[in-house]
Amino acid sequence: MPTNKQTICILIPVFEDFECLPILEEKIQQHLSPVADYSILVIDDGSFKGLDNKLGIEKDKRIKILTLSQNVGHQRSITIGLCYIREHYDCDQILIMDGDGEDNPADAVKLISESEKHSDPTIFFARRDTRSEPISFKFGYLLYRVLFRILTGKNIKFGNFSLVPKKMLDRITGIQEIWNHYAASIVFAKIPYIEIPSSRSGRIHGRPKMNFTSLILHGLSAISIFHQTVFLRLLIVSLMSLIISLAIVFIISIASLHLDITYFIFSVFICLFFVLFNFTAIIFSLQSRNKAPCIPRQFWEHFIKQGDQ
Repeated sequence: MPTNKQTICILIPVFEDFECLPILEEKIQQHLSPVADYSILVIDDGSFKGLDNKLGIEKDKRIKILTLSQNVGHQRSITIGLCYIREHYDCDQILIMDGDGEDNPADAVKLISESEKHSDPTIFFARRDTRSEPISFKFGYLLYRVLFRILTGKNIKFGNFSLVPKKMLDRITGIQEIWNHYAASIVFAKIPYIEIPSSRSGRIHGRPKMNFTSLILHGLSAISIFHQTVFLRLLIVSLMSLIISLAIVFIISIASLHLDITYFIFSVFICLFFVLFNFTAIIFSLQSRNKAPCIPRQFWEHFIKQGDQ
């Protein structure tokens, strides 16, 4: 248990899930009040439904709701929230969690306790050792992790649920990749982090917003951050396949085997196509470094609803 209370800003992105927030706030108060002085920043990701519930929540002095001018998605909402906290909040740490209750406030206490054991700036992620979703979703999530490992060479078993030191916000809000995927961008930027085991809780109310299609898009967003590594790995595989195909064609020709080599010649052309495609993709990817990056802390205010800053 932490001995000294920290000041924590809890960042919660929400899209039309305001019915969950009062119950979640009660759980947060139950678990975090003994260990931290906290305030809550809710990022309303351009909601159109549940606005009556939103009005009731706004009366809570501990909660501030920042409304976005349009729906930009979970990841960009988190990024905008981090930029806002950087400029407007004086706190020790930022706790990022979902608003549907699947991120357990009891695990947040674990993150806070672990953070007190480390003096160096470090992000603490809640690692998902068990999940509460349907089997189809679990399978999709496992497939995403396997593809992520194969294509990027990295392993990722955590999401948004994390504790971030305020002193790291300057660096984090300068990472343009964070627009796409918060967790993957931290890995990409080589920012120090530690994983703490946790169990995903069930939703407080309603049905999950992320379906199988959303999971695929979410996974591709994470992989896209490492696009240069992905193209390089695919280039290596394509080159190896090309060499093997050429070797087979050569052996068949030299040995004068009475085999139809049409298939092998076709394989050579396919492999050659992938070699040229991935080589070109790498060149264009490296050339894009010349372009000015879209730094979050320079552009985040454009997404705030007028009069809500």
